[in-house]
Amino acid sequence: MNSSGEAKFMKKGIGDWISDHTHIIQVSEDTFEVATTEIDAYGDTIYCFVTKKDNWYQISDGGRILFKLDPGETDPELYQTAEEIAIGAGFDFDEKVCEISVTTEKENLVQAIVKLSQLQIAISYLG
Repeated sequence: MNSSGEAKFMKKGIGDWISDHTHIIQVSEDTFEVATTEIDAYGDTIYCFVTKKDNWYQISDGGRILFKLDPGETDPELYQTAEEIAIGAGFDFDEKVCEISVTTEKENLVQAIVKLSQLQIAISYLG
C-alpha cells in the first residue's frame, strides 16, 4: 500500500471508529442526545444536545459543563471566563441557565457538534 493508500485507510478507520463509538438517542420529538467520543477533564463523556428548529439546528451542552464544575454557582469568575471563551469561539451563552449553544444549518451540524464537544473539554479544565 502506498502512502496515499495508507492515509486513506487511516482516515476511513478513524471515521468508522468515531461513528461506531458515538451514541445518539432521541429524547423528544425534535431533540437528540449525542454521547460523543470526547472525554472531559474529569474522565466523563462529553454530551451535546441537538434540537431541530424549523430549518435550523441548535446544538447545546444543556448547561452541563458549568453545572459539573460549579453546581452551586459559587465562582462567578469561572462563569465569566467560560462565557468569554464560549463567545470567543463563536458560541452563544445563556446566563440564566449557563448553557453554551450555537444554531446552524444542517450542512454544518456535525462540525458544530465536534466544535462544541472540544469547547466543553477546554472549559472542563478551568475547574
